[in-house]
Amino acid sequence: MKSVILTALACLLVSSLAHAEKQFPGYLNDKYCDSIKMDFMTGAIKSLQRYRDKQLVSQHRGGMHNINKYISQRKDWLQECDEFLLVTSQQRLFKDKQTTGDIFNAMASVSKELDSLIKGVTYTVDAGGTPTDVAAEKFDRLFKLVEAHQTMMLLKGQVVYR
Repeated sequence: MKSVILTALACLLVSSLAHAEKQFPGYLNDKYCDSIKMDFMTGAIKSLQRYRDKQLVSQHRGGMHNINKYISQRKDWLQECDEFLLVTSQQRLFKDKQTTGDIFNAMASVSKELDSLIKGVTYTVDAGGTPTDVAAEKFDRLFKLVEAHQTMMLLKGQVVYR
């Protein structure tokens, strides 16, 4: 009888632990997440812009692979912070659900397009166009979303540039 009770208690404990609040790494806090966001909106976006403007048209697969890993890493960091902020302070990394979702979706779209180009997908291009025009448009969408968020922050009196 004792073993049945102990088994039942163990099952109850495991079940309650599964429903307990998510545990976050010790380094996650509001200041860290703000720093990650600011680094992305300033330094990372500048790096991505330079890549888009100067290297993307070369279609060098190694460069595409590296920039894709760079985007993926930044997206992981930003999503971790967004989840932390949502659970701990009921706010989103980029101020609201729509903006945050749009920026993450744009990052995923750029990454997916780079993956396709790395794998050798080709497009029919109009005269004067390049096979990387679709990727360039996806980069531009990401830049536009981040710029719109920066503008909104500046209008609210929050400093964006470091």
